[in-house]
Amino acid sequence: MNFSAIVVDDEEYARDIVKSLLAQDASIDLLAECSNGAEAIEQIKALKPDMVFLDIQMPEVNGFEVIEATRNTYNPHYIFTTAYDAFALRAFEVNALDYLLKPFDDDRFFDALQKAKNKAEDPISEAMKKSLLALIDSSKKTAQAYIKRISVRTGGRIHFINVEDIDWIEADNQYVKIHTGPKSQVHRQSLSELESLLDPALFIRIHRSTIVNIDRIASLEPHFRGDFVISLKDSTRLKLAKSRKEALRELMGW
Repeated sequence: MNFSAIVVDDEEYARDIVKSLLAQDASIDLLAECSNGAEAIEQIKALKPDMVFLDIQMPEVNGFEVIEATRNTYNPHYIFTTAYDAFALRAFEVNALDYLLKPFDDDRFFDALQKAKNKAEDPISEAMKKSLLALIDSSKKTAQAYIKRISVRTGGRIHFINVEDIDWIEADNQYVKIHTGPKSQVHRQSLSELESLLDPALFIRIHRSTIVNIDRIASLEPHFRGDFVISLKDSTRLKLAKSRKEALRELMGW
């Protein structure tokens, strides 16, 4: 019996590792490889693979959002791949199929692959569907325990930034750049992932690539075609997308 698979990871090197391992199993047909979550959603809906090797931490659309976007159309067997164990632990709690914590060895990979093959021989059970839905729901709930500090690696050292000291955050490729006063530091996490960890009563996404601390907002003025410009207390000017205006209005009460 042959099984179909899709590999999803924003890092080409990581995709190549999974592809090379899958190539060692003659029963696996690799249907596609995707470098981002949006592409993965399209391919999963179109190709309906038996299994998906899915990275969790991806810019714009993360792994949990991929599942949420496809679950009403098609539910393959997901094997999560991640460099962070927080999501993996949560996956265990809700009995998700499996996860691979990077860097994983060949034996660990093939063990996960065999689980997926065994499951793919039968229709997805209701228990599996419930497990995936529970995993998605739990990913949205951080038990209201929002982070108080962020660790940043610089020159081999780990520095800590108090969340309350952050002025604003911008997307920087697959990472983010955190601005605190005149300083800016790169943090290895996507904007969407970091947004989910920040207190929404204090931080708001004002643009697809920008999050701002509302305590730093000094003024707001109309811009072009319904957009606005936000001026921070240090005179930094940031674009407020028209689609984000109502959320900011509700949060700040203006």
